[in-house]
Parts: sequence; C-alpha cells; structure tokens
Amino acid sequence: MFRYSFSLRKFILAFCFIFHDHIRADETVLRIIEKKISVQGKEASVFTITQPDGTFGLYLNKGQQFDVRLENHLNVPTSVHWHGLVLPNNQDGVAFITQFPVYPGLAYTYKFPLVQEGSFWMHSHVNLQEQKLLSAPLILYGPEDLTIADKDTVVFLTDFTFKSPMTVFQSLKCNLDNKMSKSKMMMQDIVEVDYDAFLANNHTLDDPEILLVKPGSKVRLRVINGSSATNFLLHLGKLEGEVIAVDGNRIQPFKGTEFELAIAQRIDILVTIPMQGGSFPILAQGEGTYLQTGVILATKGSNVPSLAPKTAQKGGALTNDQESKLHAMAPLSERAVDKKLTVDLGGNMKEYIWTLNGQSWPEVTPLVVEKGQRVEITFVNTSTMSHPMHLHGHVFQVTAIDGKPLNGARRDTVLVMPKSTLSIQFDADNPGVWPLHCHVLYHLEAGMMTVLRYKDYVQPL
Repeated sequence: MFRYSFSLRKFILAFCFIFHDHIRADETVLRIIEKKISVQGKEASVFTITQPDGTFGLYLNKGQQFDVRLENHLNVPTSVHWHGLVLPNNQDGVAFITQFPVYPGLAYTYKFPLVQEGSFWMHSHVNLQEQKLLSAPLILYGPEDLTIADKDTVVFLTDFTFKSPMTVFQSLKCNLDNKMSKSKMMMQDIVEVDYDAFLANNHTLDDPEILLVKPGSKVRLRVINGSSATNFLLHLGKLEGEVIAVDGNRIQPFKGTEFELAIAQRIDILVTIPMQGGSFPILAQGEGTYLQTGVILATKGSNVPSLAPKTAQKGGALTNDQESKLHAMAPLSERAVDKKLTVDLGGNMKEYIWTLNGQSWPEVTPLVVEKGQRVEITFVNTSTMSHPMHLHGHVFQVTAIDGKPLNGARRDTVLVMPKSTLSIQFDADNPGVWPLHCHVLYHLEAGMMTVLRYKDYVQPL
C-alpha cells in the first residue's frame, strides 16, 4: 500500500519557499479571494481566482514563460491545479502531492515554459473548494488564433448550490437513496446532486451575459465545463457549429448544432453570425436535469429574448456517440505499446466510497511506468455512473471504446460510460508522480484517485 508523508525538514523548506514579500515586475499575479455574487436574487459567498485588475482567469501565449505568483487571500489553505497543462511535476499545484498548500496570507510562485495552446482551466485541488467556484479559465493563444475567428470568447460553466459543499457530501454519504437494491444498481445513475442553478461566466439565465458580435462575423466559443458534478448538453439553437478542438487539442473538424461536454472537458466551436444579425442563445443544459444556463450572442440593436433557467424537457444522458466521431489532427505516432495497465472504476454506493482498482485514496498502489514507454490504460467501469477520468501532466489519445479500436481525440479528461470500457494511450515523457482521478468532485473526495508514478523518480525537496 502507498501513503505520502513529509519530514519536518521538507515542511520548513516548503514554508520558506512559498513565502514571498516582493512582486517582480515581470510576473503575473493571481489572487484567490472570497466574493459575493447574486444567484436567483439571493446573495451567496463564493471563492474566485482573479487578477488584480479584476480579470477573471488567465490569458497567455504559447511559447512564453508561465510566471505566476498565486496569492491566498482566503482564511483557509488552498492550492491551484493548472488543468491540462504539460509542466514539471513540482508545478502541478496539487496539495500534499506536488507541493504544500498555500496557507492564508502567503503566496506561491510557479514558473515553467508554456508548450501548448488551447482552452484550459484552473481550479482548487484542496478538499471541496472547487464547489465554492474556486476555478477560472486558463487560455493559451497560439500564433494562428487571430486568423481562425473574428471574435474569441470564453463560456465558463459551473454548477451552484446554496448548501455548503460538506453538507452536500455528507448528504451523499447518508442519503437513503444511495442504499439501493441490486436491481437498481444495474440502472444508470445520472444525477447525484440537486443543484440550485447552473452558471455561465458566473451568470444565470435570469441575468445572462450578452456578448456583442457583428453580422457575418465568425466567433470562436471556448466552452469550459468547470462544474463539480454536472455533465452538460450544449445547444446552439439557430446556429450551426464546427468543433475544431477538445481539451486544448485540435481535431478533424465536424459540424452540428448540439454537443456533449463532460465535467472538466473543453470544446472549441466556431459559429458564423448571419448577415441579418440578431440574438443567438448558446445554452447548456445539465445532463438529467431541467436546469440550463448560457450566454447570448447578439448584434447591436437586436432584441434579446428572456430565457428561463428551466426547460420543459429533462436533459438526456451523455453517450459515446460524440466521442467515437472525434479524431485527432495530430495523433500519436504509431508504435508498439510497452506497458498495459487496467484501472477498474468501482464504488460502494451504500457507504459512498469510490475506488480505483478496488482501492480508495490515500491507501493506494501506484501505477508504475518507465520514461520512454508507450503506455496504454484501459478503464473498466463496473459502476452505474459515468466517470470523467483525468490524468495530470500528460496528453493522451482515446484508442478504443468497448474494445473497438479508435483513432480518437487527444485529451486530458475522458468520460467513461457506465458498464463500459475505454482505452487511452500516451508516451511516458514527463517524469513525476501524477494524480489520476475521477473529476466528479464528490467521487474524488470519496477516494476515487490514485497516482501514476515513474519508476525511480525521486521527488525534489
């Protein structure tokens, strides 16, 4: 079995490292703060990540240095994971695995080269803080982005509850609905948390964000699912979209008006505004719910419709159909697999314990790989819920669904459907100790995490 521990010497070194009282002129500052927002006419206190000028999130360029001072203005420890980025292991931002938490009133500086472009995000990796909306967009622009669209906009989706995250978690552990019969355990479960609202860029549909666009212009929608426990169904209404990237990785384009977006995933969609102009809602409905959120693209002078935060028809369940249609623009090179690993996704709903290979974090056996290997991981989901599986520090390719080979998309998070299997492959080219976990926040809190460890890797002090 495997458990992390830290010596007093490491703690002293870490404490000295994270304390800074001088801000360099060339570094970007991000502040983790508590703020008030209004949801359904009620005031709520949430966490957020903001720049000193109030900018929500971080917007940088491929090729530049990621030089960020993260300041904790909360009264509790925190940390921030840069979701989807390929970076040195000690920059990954996972408390008690790659660093100590950032304690109240202190700061932590991250510095590494940006080797990617695309739509990413950042979020807390401490307890249930992500449900308090401690997350934000992280966009890395590439040299061709200015020619792809006339307007580039982010749609950041989150799920919101007035309850404290711990109250939600305890209710999941104690809820009689979780003490299911064997017959019910064979059915697919879609919704675990009864949310009060879904937000897009921190707005509900009662007061949606209206994005001004020009007639005939091409708009790039960078839709990010930053929710804690909700998969979304995207509806473009009168517009047809062309998907060009998922999880920050370019794919062979495909068109449609409705798309699926699992927890922690991103999808980049190009839409063209009609020459006659108008208002065009971009809506996201929670899987298995009546709730929806979204933004409105509108040309100057157009009538903006009033939209209800609830729909007449319940949203359906995500499937493998969309995933099977995605093909990477730059797939992995062809080579033999050197290491095959199997990860069983399981859970005990009666006690609300979630497991990988029958083990619950932190008492886990690491998945061990060697640098230079082509690695294949096959997820075997024996549970009745889907699980968005995220591997830190790597980009993988989806290579099979239910045993059927697929030259699929390159991703960092993939949804494994109930009672199904899904295989991914990647090159082990980034040594470290990397979390692998379900991105349903409450499954993660209930133990659904392990680590991928490189053989002979020694964690630096």
